[in-house]
This record gives sequence, structure tokens and C-alpha cells, in this order.
Amino acid sequence: MYQTQQNQLPGGYYGPPIPPQAYSQPNNYYYQNQERRTCFGCLVSTILKAFIAFWVVVGILILILWLVYRPHEIKVAVESATLTSFNLTSANPPNLSFNLSASVSIRNPNDRIGIYYDWLEADSYYRGERFDWLALPTFYQGHKNTTTLVAAIEGQSYIGLGTKEVADFGNDNKTGWFDVDVWLYGRVRYKFGSTVTRRYTLKAKCPLRVQLVGAGGGNNGFGRTKCDIVSF
Repeated sequence: MYQTQQNQLPGGYYGPPIPPQAYSQPNNYYYQNQERRTCFGCLVSTILKAFIAFWVVVGILILILWLVYRPHEIKVAVESATLTSFNLTSANPPNLSFNLSASVSIRNPNDRIGIYYDWLEADSYYRGERFDWLALPTFYQGHKNTTTLVAAIEGQSYIGLGTKEVADFGNDNKTGWFDVDVWLYGRVRYKFGSTVTRRYTLKAKCPLRVQLVGAGGGNNGFGRTKCDIVSF
């Protein structure tokens, strides 16, 4: 009797081993994505650092320029004012006749900065209503310099006053004192050495209290009035 011998494989048999090359492609793809993400993060970080460094340098340069030039605000004042006519008719709208002369001083207090006044005008208001305006000369102003301009505002015009404002005018007329606002508007440029800036807006409010000439001693009570710089 013959016994048939069978070759027994030890343990379970799962087929031939899978070569390692089968996993190489997914692994390479994963590492490539990781490298791309890492490079993108480095690029963003570099750009951000360069942006911050740029503004730090700009800030330092501005600070150095400020320390060198130390810019100061323009000073505006009304040195004297004379009101020789200020009459209101009862027309609808009311008609105002006026004659106001104001001596306006503009000072550049800076040691190293010159100022170009490319456009200037003076506007006059009573009770919040404008009744006239006047173009003023343009000029260049050197360091530590004061320029005086005369604003002669004369004529007549309709003014948009309501019933209350007309009554207030009557009260002012009895005392002979009037509150008149003179606004100075302009466009200016600053000169730092050989560099000239762009144009900036100059706006100054000069609240005047003036006495009509011939009413209780003339206008001798007027005092020098500083103007408020509203904006540049």
C-alpha cells in the first residue's frame, strides 16, 4: 500500500509577497504635497516679513524727518478790523450792505520748511450765512516768516436770514457790536529742502467781534484775534 504524500504549507498562505514598489508612488505623492505646502508657507512668511520690514523702515524715515524738520502748524490771526457799514433792509430776502476791512497775518513758524500758498480766499459770515468772499494774493513764505494781507470786504448782497436772525440783527444794531466770522480757505504746499509736497487744504476760522464806527466810540475796542485752524 502506497501512501500519498502531500506537501503541507506551514500556516495560511496568502499568495506571493507584494513588492514594495507598489507603495512607492502614493508615498512620493504625499511627500510632494507636503513639500508644496511647506514651500507655500515659507513664501507667505517671507512676504509678510518683507511687508512688516518695509513699513518699519518707512516709520523710521518719517520719524527721522520729523526730528530733523519738526513741522509746526501755520498761525493765522486778525491783527485789526474796521467795520464802517453794516445795514440790513427789510426786503425778502433781506439785503445787507457792508464795509469790513480786516488785516490778516499768516505766520510760518518752521525753521526748515517753506510754504507755497497757491490759492487763498476770505469768506465772511453773519449768523452762519455767507454774505461775501474775496480772493487774496498767492505767495511763497520762507522760514520763520509772517505775511500780512488786507481783506477789504465791501458791497451789498442778499443774505438768507430768518425772522429770528433779523431780530438778532436789530439787537446787535442797537449796541453797535456785530459778530462776524471770517473764514480763510487755501491750498498750500510745503517745501522741505528741494522737495515740495502735494497740495493740502488750509481752513481757518476767525471769529470777530467788531464795533460799527461811530457807535459808542468807534472800533477801538477790537483786540487781536487768533484764528482756529480747522484742517490742513
